[in-house]
Amino acid sequence: EVQEPKQKNNIVVFFLKSNDYINDDLLTFPYAMKNNLAEVKEVSKKGSVKNLILNNKSKKKLLVLGSEIIIGNKLKQDRVVDETVVVSGNSTAMLKVSCCEKNRWSPSVSEDISLSETLLFSKARTNNAEDIYNSQKNNQFRVWEDIDEKFEESEVRSITNSIEEIYRKRKKNVEEIVKYFQPGDDDIGVVLGIGSRLISIDVFSSNIHLKEYLPRLIRSVALDSFKRTGYKTFLKKKDVYKFLRTIDHSDKRIYNINKEYLGNYIRFNDDLVTGTVLSLDKKIIHFYASLKELSTPPDFKSKVA
Repeated sequence: EVQEPKQKNNIVVFFLKSNDYINDDLLTFPYAMKNNLAEVKEVSKKGSVKNLILNNKSKKKLLVLGSEIIIGNKLKQDRVVDETVVVSGNSTAMLKVSCCEKNRWSPSVSEDISLSETLLFSKARTNNAEDIYNSQKNNQFRVWEDIDEKFEESEVRSITNSIEEIYRKRKKNVEEIVKYFQPGDDDIGVVLGIGSRLISIDVFSSNIHLKEYLPRLIRSVALDSFKRTGYKTFLKKKDVYKFLRTIDHSDKRIYNINKEYLGNYIRFNDDLVTGTVLSLDKKIIHFYASLKELSTPPDFKSKVA
């Protein structure tokens, strides 16, 4: 059920409510890293730009969201997770990542490693999803181009070109927005907009996961376009339903997931929208969709998606 929109400055939020209680024992990546239940390291002393080793030390399955940014001097450079995955309990997997700090490739100088408080900014999330649909892998050069463009737009300087520097500069203004939006106990998803344009949808298997990831999702959108404004958005609930119908009409492909992970993907893409559904045991774990830049959902005749 789509809730009425809420707005802070130019960021707009529609919470998605479900009356179905789901008992979900998945750990989130931020929780696991914070509580020493997950470990990330380079694949070897030489390292590999596109891969990291992920060790899930918990008995529970581990949810790692696409676009999570792993930072710290334990790594040769900061990385961003390519796509959402679920890792079995007490297991080790190869995590597919991309570089988001292109001017650093250094030996480990400390045990410092953590997750950024933000996901990759929304435009880059969209482009990554489109690349994975088209070629089943991220385009590293496109990631760098998106980051370079964001640095130029935000007028931030970084010796290593770390995307984390942009968040740090805007943190004070962004956190004001994050604190404003608080999901209800029955909410499991969120639709985010900037001004009068919808950006993305994220739906999780539980309210706990939404509450864990919502601040990071809001930060990723706010990094794309933060602006103080007194103007009220024109977005309505009907625009969210139109977005959902656009997804319903998009081209879809089913993929069997890498044997190191659990679940299956449905990926979708067309000129207007792109995204992925990850399911496990006939249950949606994470649903992500994004409208492409400057696209407007058409008016389809069907009443629901």
